[in-house]
Amino acid sequence: MRKSIFSRGIVLNFLKFAFVISLLLGFIPGNSIYARAASYTISEANGTLLSCNGTEVFADANPSTYVTTLTANSPVLVTGLTSNGYWRVDIGGSPFYISQQALSMQPNTTAYKLTSMDAKAALVMNLSNGKPLYSQGATDRLEPASTTKMMTALLTIEAIEAGQFTLDTPVMVSATSIQGMPRDASHVSPRLQAGEVFNVDQLLTAMMVSSDCHSCNVLAELVAGSVPNFVAMMNARAAQLGCVDTNFTNPSGYPDKNMYTNAYSLYLIAANGIQHPLFNKYFNVTTAVLPATNLCPTPRLLENTDSLINPKSGYYNPYVIGGKTGTANRAGQCLVCVAKQNEKSVISVVLGAKNRKMFDGNTVSMRYYETNRLINMGFQNYYL
Repeated sequence: MRKSIFSRGIVLNFLKFAFVISLLLGFIPGNSIYARAASYTISEANGTLLSCNGTEVFADANPSTYVTTLTANSPVLVTGLTSNGYWRVDIGGSPFYISQQALSMQPNTTAYKLTSMDAKAALVMNLSNGKPLYSQGATDRLEPASTTKMMTALLTIEAIEAGQFTLDTPVMVSATSIQGMPRDASHVSPRLQAGEVFNVDQLLTAMMVSSDCHSCNVLAELVAGSVPNFVAMMNARAAQLGCVDTNFTNPSGYPDKNMYTNAYSLYLIAANGIQHPLFNKYFNVTTAVLPATNLCPTPRLLENTDSLINPKSGYYNPYVIGGKTGTANRAGQCLVCVAKQNEKSVISVVLGAKNRKMFDGNTVSMRYYETNRLINMGFQNYYL
């Protein structure tokens, strides 16, 4: 028998729980995450830990046997440790199981969820047949933040393909294109200036790599003559693609309570976008440089905020071939992602995620963590 891995302490009294166990078998989109039957051994342990925000309780060491979720910061009596990553716990005199990533020595921490994604909406789709491999709130109305820029890129590239202009076409930044735009809408330093000249390729790069909002308005005026005209085109194109409950109000995704869409509609936009070679050219670039212009004598360095395509990031995923981030106070952290593993191709969407202080004290960006879970799930269940 193994000695306790915790310091023995006073086990606080807490109410017994009356559970109704509902065994969830297999994968049900929106309800549970597919899991195979657990196989494990148990080492004895004895101690008390705190539940986290989102601590899930299971009837067995298997996420398909979900029972309930505990209130945060509740003391939990641990009686064993399984070889597949769970605590065996005593609740109301009966044995249950909790992930080792869901109990902590620290109060006010967050658990990794096993039966759902830590986001307002999450979706992963089989790109070859359009089948959802996991769906959570996929049609819920949410703000898209800068994932909106995928539609702006798509319309710009379709205009290029139609012969309206080329990547080399010079474009002067008009006063109207940047008038009234907040300073935090610019992710290019120095920010774009009225009278400055770029070509279309440089504007698409600034928009898709560094998520610059000013570049969106400049491209919108080029394509449609004005930003309002372009917004009308965005909504018409969204309807053509089959997007539901979607309303764009600007080309950049800058916060607007009247702008909304959903995870499924963003999937449709991304799936259509990647059919265009030019779209893919801007969809997986980690860094780029805008050369000197008539009003800026020094080059500008652009950096992509998508950690999944950055080999130096702890979230790096070598299977990711493209993506677009979005972040705003109401929208939260958003990410649309395309991944390919041999013949398997998936598109994932995460909306409304947050940074979380986890059970081990580390802070995790859940849009990247959950996107990696979705991608892995998509590849694993691709042929189901």
